[in-house]
Amino acid sequence: MPFARKIYPAAGYLMRQGDRGDALSIVLDGYCYGQKDDGEGKSQIVSLAITGDSIGLEHLYLRTVDHDTRALTAVDVATVPLAVVRQIAARRPAIAQALGVHQAIRHAITREWMVNIGARDGLRRVAHFLCEFAVRSDAAGRTPDDGYELPMSQEQIGQATGLTAVHVNRMLKTLHTAGLVERSWRHVRFADWHGLRDIAGFSADYLHAGQQVRIPAPPAP
Repeated sequence: MPFARKIYPAAGYLMRQGDRGDALSIVLDGYCYGQKDDGEGKSQIVSLAITGDSIGLEHLYLRTVDHDTRALTAVDVATVPLAVVRQIAARRPAIAQALGVHQAIRHAITREWMVNIGARDGLRRVAHFLCEFAVRSDAAGRTPDDGYELPMSQEQIGQATGLTAVHVNRMLKTLHTAGLVERSWRHVRFADWHGLRDIAGFSADYLHAGQQVRIPAPPAP
């Protein structure tokens, strides 16, 4: 299967709004995020992609990229032309179904993000975001023994939760004071996972772990 492999630096653009969507990218290592601007200088983070996630699957059906995708960390990506993906999916129904499940789970995550921003208060938003990050990192095998590397600034967490950086800072301090979270720079440890989950009202059902598809890297050429 033909593919191109590239390492993007942190803050680099993998795709820009308005580009032609003609490839499926697979995150081999690192973290990316989707971002949309309001046209007046404000940005919203609308998605998070980690190791094993795909980027651009929607372009099997949609021609134009409607948001930016940027690297949170240095990110190693394999990119496959969509024409090749279509050919393989047409020949192998199981792969077509797996791609559909993967995209459906992405939609489920988007719905939960909408609920998080629209229905939860600031403390629950941040707690819920941290819970999701932990569960998805675990599924991707990115769980060090002493906690998690959360490669996001407080401003970026705010852009993902609809809060200001100042508000995020206050919420993190509240979680720390409550003995739930310990954070040093971008390293976070959950001192009381069950307590954090209870405050967030977090249930991982929307992540559909039993049907989760970790897309493997293409074989070396």
